[in-house]
Amino acid sequence: MEGRLVTIVSAQGDCADSGARPAPGEATREVCVEVEGAPGRHEGAVPPSASPDRAADGTPRRVLIILRYLAGRRPASTSAIVRDCHIPRSSAYRLLRILQEEGFVLFDPDAQRWGLGPSSYELASSFVLPDSLARQSQGVVARLTVETGALMAAVAVLDGTDVMMLSASRRTGDGSVAVGVAPTVRYPAHLTATGRALLAQRSRGELRALYGKGPLARPTGRGPATVEELLETLQEVGERGFAESAGDLADGIWACAAPVRGAPDRVVGALGAGFRRRPRGDAALRAAATALTSAAAEVSSRLGYRPDVILAVTTTRPAPA
Repeated sequence: MEGRLVTIVSAQGDCADSGARPAPGEATREVCVEVEGAPGRHEGAVPPSASPDRAADGTPRRVLIILRYLAGRRPASTSAIVRDCHIPRSSAYRLLRILQEEGFVLFDPDAQRWGLGPSSYELASSFVLPDSLARQSQGVVARLTVETGALMAAVAVLDGTDVMMLSASRRTGDGSVAVGVAPTVRYPAHLTATGRALLAQRSRGELRALYGKGPLARPTGRGPATVEELLETLQEVGERGFAESAGDLADGIWACAAPVRGAPDRVVGALGAGFRRRPRGDAALRAAATALTSAAAEVSSRLGYRPDVILAVTTTRPAPA
């Protein structure tokens, strides 16, 4: 019995998904038995990407997994939460009740579904993404400018068909690096490396909705002229993992950029760097791209992006009916 912990949870209604129904006027108390560390009817399999250390984190991690699952799936039944989040049934009932008491989840008795509650939305609203993205990226863009010899590095977000710079570092005349940017600085997204890194996640329909059917602006005569040409460019961005622009916006400036992701596996920004010329040779280009994508990954990590956690959840979700 070493390593086995038996927990008895006895509360009226705690096993609402069990299918049992009391007779009229009769109270019911059901007992859920959880045996941790041993397989059984209530024990879910450990996600493929979960390590033993992650599995041993217990209750705090399970609470976060449930909240992230509901944020991505919207209302779900207790059975679906147990199955997809790999949480023992008795633990799921107990945690959901606690989250309900604190207002982080709500239960719809008609649909028999759980959804996020007002406390979750209050917590989310206190996190202003652009401000957090700017703060978390300042040191990274400054270091990237120094380490790569770039003229500048910046983090930008998409604003309609433009990119808006949130944080930037520039090399000054004396060789030092200055950090700061005016919040009104915008550039056409389809002509910049940061814009292309942001647009690469958009579908053809979304791009059509953004740009319409007319030609795309090209003040220098370079860059994609139509949405179809832009799609071809963006396909290459997705395959390579980074975007580049060679003087499409300003003569003599070559830039590359990589996407920055947030916790829900969504592209929330892009980190780019500008140079006087494109690196010569494949090795130099790979070095610049690696430095850039590593910097973007660091900012993503600071924003809570965990690719291993995303993989663990998405690989266990059932295919839509």
